[in-house]
Amino acid sequence: MGNLLEVVGARIRSLRKENGLSQQALAERAGVSYKYLGEIERGQVSLSVEILIKIAQALHVQSADILEQPAMDSVKSRALFIMEELPKKEKNLAVELLEALLRNAGKNE
Repeated sequence: MGNLLEVVGARIRSLRKENGLSQQALAERAGVSYKYLGEIERGQVSLSVEILIKIAQALHVQSADILEQPAMDSVKSRALFIMEELPKKEKNLAVELLEALLRNAGKNE
């Protein structure tokens, strides 16, 4: 179940960013705390259908849009395949490397 929560949370985060909203702004629109929204986006908590609908309305999308997984590009697909094949210790290292790349992405431009 954790994987599904992470997928839904990542989709909410993606839609929030597409709409140019902070967690605080989306949380206020949806009537939830920003801490709870952060936990949802990280896939750490389950959310009720009622909360899903409120978040979808705040994002001006259908609830189904949050539950749908957008088509994956080939690079992301390859990365996910590789991650699935790694042992847990190496998965954690791969995530740390990706986070470091993300932090430094804007610095080299």
